[in-house]
Amino acid sequence: MQVEKTQMYRILFILIFSLYQNLCFSLSIEKFHIKDSIKATTYAKNLILNGKKNSNNVKLINGYLILSRFSNENKIIPYLDSVLIIAKEIDNREYLSDAYTYKGNHYYLKGDYLKSLDNYLLAKNFCEENSKNYNIINFNIGLLKLELENYDEAISLFLNYKSSLEQNKLTEKSNYVRCLYALAYAYNKRKDIKTSNQYLKLGFQKNVKAKNAKMHSNLLLIAGINEYNQKDYKKSLQTLAKVSGLIKTNSFDPQNLALSEYYSGKCLIKLNNSNFLKKFETIDSIIIKTKDITPELRDTYPILIDYYKKLQIKDKQLYYIERLLAVDNILYKKKSILSNQINKKYDTPILLKEKEKLISDLNSKNHILFWLLGIGSIFLAIALFLYLSNIKKVKLYKKKADFLLSNSKPSIVNNTDENFNSSTSAVVDNKIQKSKVKLSDDKFLQLSLQLEEFEKGKRFLDKNMNLDILSKELNTNRAYLSRSVNELKGKNFSQYLNELRINYIIEEIKTNTQLQKFTIASIAEYAGYNNAESFTNAFKKITSTLPSYFIKALQKNNAN
Repeated sequence: MQVEKTQMYRILFILIFSLYQNLCFSLSIEKFHIKDSIKATTYAKNLILNGKKNSNNVKLINGYLILSRFSNENKIIPYLDSVLIIAKEIDNREYLSDAYTYKGNHYYLKGDYLKSLDNYLLAKNFCEENSKNYNIINFNIGLLKLELENYDEAISLFLNYKSSLEQNKLTEKSNYVRCLYALAYAYNKRKDIKTSNQYLKLGFQKNVKAKNAKMHSNLLLIAGINEYNQKDYKKSLQTLAKVSGLIKTNSFDPQNLALSEYYSGKCLIKLNNSNFLKKFETIDSIIIKTKDITPELRDTYPILIDYYKKLQIKDKQLYYIERLLAVDNILYKKKSILSNQINKKYDTPILLKEKEKLISDLNSKNHILFWLLGIGSIFLAIALFLYLSNIKKVKLYKKKADFLLSNSKPSIVNNTDENFNSSTSAVVDNKIQKSKVKLSDDKFLQLSLQLEEFEKGKRFLDKNMNLDILSKELNTNRAYLSRSVNELKGKNFSQYLNELRINYIIEEIKTNTQLQKFTIASIAEYAGYNNAESFTNAFKKITSTLPSYFIKALQKNNAN
């Protein structure tokens, strides 16, 4: 009966949620009217209130999932993490897979492809092979492969997803059109224009029924780029003009607008038309606004620099060199291109030297450029200092991690299981004599035994555990327990609790190979912490290294 209810709520949720979010293709999400957002948010909050009132975890999960779609960006991950916590409690693999998939989509949209991939792989662990969600996740991973320019691998994943849609007779749906668009784009990047055009033709045919305006503009964009690659520049200009018009009219993805303007500009260059400058200036304004850049669009700046260099317009040269440096910085942070793909002619050292020469030439006209050079030098010095400091810190972390491995069991917490039984009475007697506060001998002995049980029972792994809760469990008051811990353990309660947890998790990580594969956030939860930051800080304070370095050292040691 409970299973039937769970399935009923899940189907209801999918019917409602599918109206608002495209979970398969994680490029840009369609805009919705504010009234739809309000209705969805209200519905979700009612689900959560009802779920809490009636202890209905399925309603809670569905409520949090809907809120993750219609909340501010900084609330999306917390809502999805709430789904994961509840789904783990009720051991629902479908919801675990869904939540990790949505987290992957979120990070993809933010350009954090490494986190996106991590979450997609976690999602795959909780869904059946060849299931609908399994194939969707593989398609999304294909999009990441596309971003990383692994075109063959991306195409293989796209083709598998296309086959699954065809087997399930879903070729008239928007997802099928999106898959065809992805294939057309991937083959375009591989310079296989013939195959790309074949998928475009099928995509246009299928989109007649799907009636997806955004997909129509996307397909037209690839068609225009293919025409450029086939050197039909006039036809390409006409096609791309339609694309730019559709994107501007419907407020579609600005990056696709930038791509359309980029290839329009390149067509104009081939046709010896100086209007390409307006196109490239539009691209620069889009990049400034969105901070979104691709290796393809990066090529705008070397073209502009060369153009103004021939005209000897130095202030324009300087501006676009500055822009190119900023763009390369964005690309580096996104890790979307490799350093060997950077144009050698405009490699960073050369750019900086040319920048210095230009500033020197323009110094008599504009004193502001002089200050730019000074600020740039300071920035480089700070960056170098931070880089060297980081190297030193990393070496220290690795050294401490190796030292931690060399000890069979870290002696972190005083009076642990191994030595407590044999010396409890002697320790207690000694502490009573030295105590600065007057504690009852019997009560003191009783508390020391209760703390031993507390450690043996691993109650310290409870996330909510604190001095108040433990004092109630031990039937004593807060102040008395605090003093007792200070006397018995030689530290305050917070230190005592952290060291118990870190001591425990170190041993668990050493012996549990599966735990070594967990994310730091998951390990933190396993160790009784509410978040990864608190866990990492406690681990570092006690061991002088980070959990990630300890795990790497352990894996390296096991490999040897």
